[in-house]
This record gives sequence, C-alpha cells and structure tokens, in this order.
Amino acid sequence: MVFKIMWGMTGTGYMIEESIHLMKRLQEKYREDISITVMLSKEGEAVVKWYKQWDYLKETVKRVHPERTPNIPFFAGALQIGKYDLFIVSPVSANSVAKIVCGIADTLITNCVAQAIKGGVTAHIFPSDQDLEPIVTTKPSGEKLVLRIRDIEIENVEKLKKLEGIHVIQKFSDIETLIEEKIQQHSEN
Repeated sequence: MVFKIMWGMTGTGYMIEESIHLMKRLQEKYREDISITVMLSKEGEAVVKWYKQWDYLKETVKRVHPERTPNIPFFAGALQIGKYDLFIVSPVSANSVAKIVCGIADTLITNCVAQAIKGGVTAHIFPSDQDLEPIVTTKPSGEKLVLRIRDIEIENVEKLKKLEGIHVIQKFSDIETLIEEKIQQHSEN
C-alpha cells in the first residue's frame, strides 16, 4: 500500500532546497511505495520561485499545488479525514508559526494545519526560526546569509510546541528519521 505524504511549504528560504532534496531522495528510495503531494502557500510559491527552485520542485514531485485561496486547492478535508498517512510542513516561516499559535487559519497551510488537528491528524512542523544562535542560510544568489532570530519568534515556537496536535521538528535531519519511522509503521500494519 502506498504511503501518502502531504508536504506543505511556506514563505521562507531556510532549508527550502534541502526539503526538495529530501523529497527526491525519498522518492528514489521508495519509488512506487511513496506518494508526495506538495502544497505551497502563496508566499511559499513566491520564495520557491525566487530561489530558482520551482523547476526543480516540479521535476522532483508530480503533484505540486500552489495556494489559490485558504481552501483551494481543497486539501483541508482530505487531511482531516485521513487521506494522507503523514502531514509535514517544512520549512515553515515565522509568520506562519505566529498565525498557527494565534489560531489564524487564513492561508492554505495554516488552514490545513487547523483542520487536520480538528480531525485528529498530527501536523509535523519544522519552523525556520527556532534556533537561539544565528542561523546561516543562503541568498537566492547562493551567497551565505546570517540571520539572527528574534525573541518573539523563539517565544512563538515554544508556544507552538505546547499546542495540541502539533509536533515541532527541532532539527531538519529529524524529518527524514520521522518519515522512515512512519513508513516502517505503515508497512507493519
């Protein structure tokens, strides 16, 4: 039975290319046994294009769906009723984290997180802005960029960790481990 992943991406460049690389590795490893659907917030689409990753993403994943409205494409219902085996959002911008923490569901991603949780589905979230130390990321040109994470962003991630139905992924490398574990559990059932 195919393991279905819904993968959301929001408007942050941090670990965006790495997220797409991970999708590619997973599909190469599991071939027909895995199905990845990517949904992008409007800003997620803009950032993927700004980082010149749009073509790579479309080549890597067959099903890529940019947001048109907070409910179109309509994934909230499919998530809520368990049509997907795993719901991951990586990377997640500080803005999206703040909205989720405040219960604001006005984008495709934040709406899907809210609706999935209401249906008893865990949202596995990798926030871009969760490190106490400055993070090193890259500009669209490939040059290094050092970002200092603000106190409010750290506070919001701490609040996110306490929310029902949310699993905060603290290290990017933990995403692959999580997926491997979930695929293993799925194959045993």
